Amino acid sequence: MTGKTADMGRNAGVSHSITLFDSIQNALQKLGIQTQSLELLGVGIGPGSFTGIRIAVTTARMLAQVLSVPLVGIHSPLLYAASARVPAEAVIIVAFDAKKERVFGAAYRAAETTAVPEEVIKPGDYHVEELLNAVPANCPLYTIGNGIEKFMERGLLARPDLIHLPGFTPSGDAAIRLLENLYATHPNKYDDYSRVVPVYARKSDAEIVKDLKKKKKET
Repeated sequence: MTGKTADMGRNAGVSHSITLFDSIQNALQKLGIQTQSLELLGVGIGPGSFTGIRIAVTTARMLAQVLSVPLVGIHSPLLYAASARVPAEAVIIVAFDAKKERVFGAAYRAAETTAVPEEVIKPGDYHVEELLNAVPANCPLYTIGNGIEKFMERGLLARPDLIHLPGFTPSGDAAIRLLENLYATHPNKYDDYSRVVPVYARKSDAEIVKDLKKKKKET
């Protein structure tokens, strides 16, 4: 089975909770293997949609526990950056729409095919200009994600030299290579599934409201 992949990558939108298990099952059937044959798992931990991240991480932790296999948590922007085919030393900004005029994003420097992209700006909650301004003007710049597209459509980006990759979907092959590289570097780091937790980068609206109510009670 070495070298075979079943790439089920697609934009599931708000139907992530409905399609996730079907996608996993379809991938296993395509490869002709059983769930019990899995030896290593990886999951995108965010930042991104609160609901999507929570569902993905919970599912991955459940499978890792049941199957007693290592689980690698990977920042979601890194999954995208690792799939981008761009010139060496180019910087890749990945940004997902986070509402409120902000994005969940990060930046990476392109690496060789078998390497992990170098983190330039850590994953977090940013205004898109914070990400763009952190990249030198003379550096080749590529962008991925609907967080970039939202501002491009409104003509609000100050970097006319950037090259956007529209409708970009991570590659299953690239994700597997990334997963294997991360695991091979620090295998003992991933032997406890409970260490893998969602990265939300900001508080949810419900948490913000709760904090405000708490402050009012304290004053």
